[in-house]
Amino acid sequence: MKFNLVGISLLAISLTACSFSESKKDNQIDPEIRNQIHVLNNRIVSGLVEDRADKVLAVCSDRLRDKRRDIKKLTDVLKGNLKMQNFRIISEYYQKNTAKKHVGEVSTDDNPSHDYRIKYEALNKEMYVVVTDFEDSLYHKSFTFIYGKYGNDWKLNNLQAGILKILNKDAFDWYQVAKSDYKKGDLIDALCHIGLSTQLLNPANQLWKYKNEDEIQSFEQKITKQIYGKYKFPMTVNNVETKPVIFRVYSQIINTGCFPLIQYTTSVDLKNIPALSVECRELHKNIGSLFKGIDTNNSTILYRPYKTIPTGTETTKPYGFMMKTQQTENEK
Repeated sequence: MKFNLVGISLLAISLTACSFSESKKDNQIDPEIRNQIHVLNNRIVSGLVEDRADKVLAVCSDRLRDKRRDIKKLTDVLKGNLKMQNFRIISEYYQKNTAKKHVGEVSTDDNPSHDYRIKYEALNKEMYVVVTDFEDSLYHKSFTFIYGKYGNDWKLNNLQAGILKILNKDAFDWYQVAKSDYKKGDLIDALCHIGLSTQLLNPANQLWKYKNEDEIQSFEQKITKQIYGKYKFPMTVNNVETKPVIFRVYSQIINTGCFPLIQYTTSVDLKNIPALSVECRELHKNIGSLFKGIDTNNSTILYRPYKTIPTGTETTKPYGFMMKTQQTENEK
C-alpha cells in the first residue's frame, strides 16, 4: 500500500562527502539560532495547516522557490489534514560546514532499534535540520525542514514529507510485529505488517535511512518468498459455491484501525449486493483455513470484490465488506 505523503520530495540531491567544524543537537544549539529557526518553523507550519503556499514560499531560498508548483501540490494534499496543536519538533540539528555545497549528515543515537540518519545537500556553510511531525489517531505525518544561512538570514533549502508512524508504530515497531507473526507461523499477517514497516522506512524520502533498514528489507524478501512458495495467487476458493479467486492480501488503514484487506474476483454481478454479501460471508467462514491466524489475530477483515483484477485505471470505486472475526467474538 502507499500513503499520500510518501514520495513528495521537493529537492533531489546527489551525495558526496562533507566535513563539519561544528555540529550540535537540540539543547546544545545556541538559543538565539534556535529561536530564529522556530519562528520560521511556525510560518511554514501555518502555511501547511492553512493551505497557504505563499507563507511557505516566503521562507524558501530562491532555489526552492522555483519548486512553487510542488509546494502548492503539497499544501493541497494536506488541506484539512493538519492541526497546529498536533505539531511537534522531534529533533533539530545545527551544523557549520568547512565549505559550501557538500553533503551533511545528522543522526540519532537515542535508541539503537529506532536510530536513523539523514543525508542532505549542504548548500551553505551554516545549516539547520529540523525533524517534525503532526500526530493524529492514525498517522504521524513527518516533515523535515532543511535550512541554510544566507548572509544574516535563514532560508528553507529543502522540505521533505512522509509518514513516520501508523497507529503510533514506526518502521521498526511494525517489523517487530511482523517477526512475532512469523514466529507463530502466521505468514499472511507477517506479510501485511512487514509491508507497513517498509512503507515507513523513508519519512524524508531518499534522505532518511534507518539503521535497521537493510535488515527489515531482507526480512520482507524472506517472507515474500515463503508466501509465494506456499500460496499460489490467484487462489481459487473451492469451498465457496461461487468460487471467488483471491489475488491479493495487504494491510488497509481505515478510521477505526489497520486491518487485512482481501481482494478477489467474483462471478457474481457486482450490482447484486445481496448476492455479493452471501458470497463474502461464505468466503469469510473459510478465510482462517486458507490463511492461518488471520481470523484470530485481527478483529476485522476487509473484503473487496472485483469482476477482473484491477489495472489501476478504473474509475468506478469497488464495493467493500467489513466482517468481524473470532477475535471479536471471543472478546465479548
